[in-house]
Formats: sequence, C-alpha cells, structure tokens
Amino acid sequence: METSAPVVEVDAELADLIPQYISNRWADLAFARQLLAKKDFELLARMAHRIRGNAASYGFAGLGDISATLETAAEQEDADASAEALARYDAFLRAVRIEYI
Repeated sequence: METSAPVVEVDAELADLIPQYISNRWADLAFARQLLAKKDFELLARMAHRIRGNAASYGFAGLGDISATLETAAEQEDADASAEALARYDAFLRAVRIEYI
C-alpha cells in the first residue's frame, strides 16, 4: 500500500471543478463497496472503467491506476483483490494532495 501522500498536479483552470470531482469519487467508493458486498462484479468493473477514464482527464493518474486494478479484479470476480483495490482507492482519497499549476 502507498505510504507517502500522492501529489496530483491539476491545471489551475480546473480548480473550481476539483472539490465536486473528489466528492463524486467518495460517492463512487461508497457505491463500489455496496457492489462488492452484493458481488455485482459486472457493474463494479464498469464503474471502475469509467473512473479510470475520467481520472486522467483531471490529472489523477494514480487514481486511474487503482481503478484499472479494480476493473481487472472485478472482471475476474476476485473479491479479495477488489477489496484491496478499494482499500487503496480509499487511502488515495484520504491522502492525496492537490497542487494547482
């Protein structure tokens, strides 16, 4: 698991959008946990794919990498790997530092 705080450089023009983006990712995490509890791996994989795609647009490559791992785990219906990816996702959101450039 990542031990240092991830730093994300975001274009300053996106500064007004980032608080809502982060809030949406927290909501996604809560929903993903529900999906995992229900073993709805198909929807979990689709959700992870969507997050992976939009993370790069906002400069959150690390979150995109975690989402790619989650997507693969969900596609393989691997509950343990999915749970680990969600733990990494949670840790990322808790620790991330955003620097506007």
